[in-house]
Amino acid sequence: MLTRDQLKRKAALRMIFSYGGRLLQIVLTPFLAYWFVNWFRGDELVEVTPATTLQGQITKCDVNRQHYYWYLNNEPVRYDLWSFVAGDSATLRMQKQLEARADPDYYYNTLAYYLKTGARLRKKANSRLITVVQDNKVTVWTYEQ
Repeated sequence: MLTRDQLKRKAALRMIFSYGGRLLQIVLTPFLAYWFVNWFRGDELVEVTPATTLQGQITKCDVNRQHYYWYLNNEPVRYDLWSFVAGDSATLRMQKQLEARADPDYYYNTLAYYLKTGARLRKKANSRLITVVQDNKVTVWTYEQ
């Protein structure tokens, strides 16, 4: 048989666990809901247009249904670079060499297909040109749309 002090101690522990569980629920539920919603939504997507300014190094690639999205400087922002095609003759020659190695397709004509992690991009605001330094080659791409 439990003594009166043991019963009081048991009741006090039950109350502590009850209030602690409620407090934990109040704190954790909003945090978990926020995390869950952001996980489904994904990172911000920026479609690069002539008005966009870009400068940085490609650190990551995200592929969704054969559509490449690129991350710059380890930031949680995806960049859509599918609207850029070869902008000068040297880039066009390099692009033709890429096409000769594979089946001709629209994807081989765009900057998004050409890029690799480690490439450096630079684009000024209100410019249709983007400069890419990759594998010790400088290529120029232009906005098409």
